[in-house]
Order: sequence, then structure tokens, then C-alpha cells
Amino acid sequence: MVKTEICGKGSSQGSEEERLSQLPDHLICVILSHLSTKDAVRTSILSTRWRNLWQLVPVLDFDSRELRSFSEFVSFAGSFFDLHKDSYIQKLRVCIYDLAGNYYLTSWIDLVTRHRIQHIDISVFTCSGFGVIPLSLYTCDTLVHLKLSRVTMVNVEFVSLPCLKILDLDFVNFTNETTLDKIISCSPVLEELTIVKSSEDNVKVIQVRSQTLKRVEIHRRFDRHNGLVIDTPLLQFLSIKAHSIKSIEFINLGFTTKVDIDVNLLDPNDLSNRSMTGDFFTTISRVRSLVIRHGTIKDIFHYMELEPLQQFCYLSELSAVCSISNLEMLLNLLKSCPKLESLSLKLVDYEKNKKEEVMSSTVPPPCLVSSLKFVKLESQLLGCGTELKVARYFLENSTILEKLTLKIDYMYKDEANVNHIRQTLHAVPRCSSTCEVVIHSLLY
Repeated sequence: MVKTEICGKGSSQGSEEERLSQLPDHLICVILSHLSTKDAVRTSILSTRWRNLWQLVPVLDFDSRELRSFSEFVSFAGSFFDLHKDSYIQKLRVCIYDLAGNYYLTSWIDLVTRHRIQHIDISVFTCSGFGVIPLSLYTCDTLVHLKLSRVTMVNVEFVSLPCLKILDLDFVNFTNETTLDKIISCSPVLEELTIVKSSEDNVKVIQVRSQTLKRVEIHRRFDRHNGLVIDTPLLQFLSIKAHSIKSIEFINLGFTTKVDIDVNLLDPNDLSNRSMTGDFFTTISRVRSLVIRHGTIKDIFHYMELEPLQQFCYLSELSAVCSISNLEMLLNLLKSCPKLESLSLKLVDYEKNKKEEVMSSTVPPPCLVSSLKFVKLESQLLGCGTELKVARYFLENSTILEKLTLKIDYMYKDEANVNHIRQTLHAVPRCSSTCEVVIHSLLY
């Protein structure tokens, strides 16, 4: 039997190779474009048909780690740029682990920007500095997707990126704060923007102003001297992750569909900060889907103790990380979400010095009566008491609940405990007779 399977597999592989070789040249080139340039060259040994096909691939993908020395890498990559100096290059990806590559990087980028390049992905990983992006990149009129990592963008007077739709900046250093503003504002069709930065650079206030952006992700190690301004009327998705931040100003978010927030905003002793925090919550109250991490939900709960919280009238999906010491505050938050249909809740115990709260509100939030259909509870707590209490509360008070899912990830728990949880939940009287209870467990 084993022999038959092996022979059959070999025959199948042979037929697959034959079918692959029967494809037209342009389709084989598409397949080769998903390989690194070094691996694409290696395919030349497969058959005489494949010997020169790699030369037709309009994608150059180089990683200096793939060669034995940096000089060998420069020679290898340089030969391909010489080969394509008069031909179309669709995509360039270069990953350099030697600062000496900056000289060659400049000449390579200068070359591809003259040859209708659409995708550029540059990463420079050195311990002694950042690679510098040449001026030619700032005025590339065919560039559609630009991804830069650990490079420096210098101050320029003129920026024009008329076709750029996707911009991904990962720990990019700017010599001047206005450079980032110019790149964003001078990209008239930009749709997606990702910025990952540290707080130790020249950009103190990130200003995202665009009439075309649909997706923005900003992950930064903000400090109390950094700020953020968002003016994006067509935005559909916004993600902000920061430890702390001086100010956030939303000028225009339009009707953003989804927001994922992980920031620490509130300083209860600062009235101007409290006002900014209130404006922030008012702005995100119009979203349909909201993801809030532990730091942000703590700010929301604290703000609710000081000021009335804006109603989230459009919110249908909420995902939150909540400490077991704030369960009553969670119910108060749900009272501000009258149309909530789906709740995903991760229970944590980050504030171990605080007592666990019991969900004992006699009047359940309106959404439990009129709209809530799906509840997902996730827990990594070493014990099942709290999760069962939370699950019981939703089962007993949710009128139209269709499904409750409990995901338990206990360390050192056995199947007997999981069965106990299952039996306990199935014995709970349910306000919704059609509600399905599902338990997912990961045993160690």
C-alpha cells in the first residue's frame, strides 16, 4: 500500500510539472514574480524552456542575507539592474543589512523610478544608522504601493505622488516634521496609510489630512509631548495604538465604519484633558464597530465617573478587554449602546489589588432586551467562577440572544472541569429559548 501511494504521488508530481511547463511564458513569469530573484534564477535548471524565463520577470527581490558577503550581494543585484536598465520594472523589494548599501540603494531607486515602477519595498537593518531615500522617489509618477522600513526621509521642497494608493512607513525617520505632512497631502489618491514609529524623532504631531484615505493605522510610542490630528472624511477603518498621548484632534472622520483604539488619554486632574477626552469619545460614538483595549476602557470607565458618556447610537459590534474588577462599569457602558448586536469580551485580572465585581444590575442594559444576538467570552483566568457568572448574566437577561460562545484557555485544567462548565451553563435558565451555547477549550 505504501509503495502504491509513493508511486502515485511521484506520477502526480510529474504530471503537475508537465502542466506547469505548458503554461504560456507570461503566466510562468507571474509565478516566478512571487519568488525572490535568487530563487527565480534557480528555476533555470528545470528545463531548457525555463532557462531564460527569469530574465522576463518584472520583479526584483533582493535580500543581502542570501549572499555570502555584501560585496557579492552588490554584484549580484547590480547585474540585474544592468539587465533591466532599459526595461519595465513593476516591483522592487530590497532588504539590506549593511549601511554601505545606502550608496547603491540611491542609484537603484533612481533607476527604477525612471522605468514605470509601481511597487517599492525598502528595508535597511543596521545598528549604525538609517538608509537615506533619494529625492527621485518623492516625485515618482507611477508609484502605487510604497513600503519603507528603517530609512530616513529628508526634507524636500516638492512632493508629487499622483498614483500612490498604499503607504506603509515602519520606523521611518524624518529630518523635518513637514516631510510626512507633504507626502500624505501630495498623494491625491492615497487610500491606505500605516505608520509605526517611536517617540524619538522630529515628528511631534502626526497630521493625517487626506480627502481620499479609507484606512489608517498608527502605532506609535507616544509620550506626553506628542499629538495626533486626523482629517479624513472618507475613512472606513482607524486603528490607533499608543501608551500615552498629549492630544488627539479629530477634524473630520466622516462615518468611519470601524475603530480599533488602544490609548491612554485621561488625566482626571486636567480639565482641558478631560474635555479633549470627551470630544474623543463623542467622535468615535458614531462608529458601527469598535475595538477597545484595556487602557482605553479604563479611561472610559474613569470618564463615566466624572461626566456623562455619549450614546453610541450606531454601534452594532463591540470588542473589549475588561478587568473583572470593572464588570458593573461594563454594564453601564452597554447602556450607552442601545443597538448593539454583537459583544466580544475578554476577561482579565490586571488589577489584582481590586475586588472582583458581580454583575448584579437589576435593570439590564436596553441592548440585552432589544438587539444583542451574539456574545463571545474569552478568558485566561485560572479559575472558572467569574466566567460562569458573566455567561449566566447574559443568558438570563438577553431576550433575543442567538449564540453565546465561551472560550476558555486555562493552564493545567482538565476535561472534567470543562464538562463541569458545560453542564453548569446548560442548566442555566435562558431568557432566549433559541440561544445556542458553545464552549471552546484549550487544555494543556
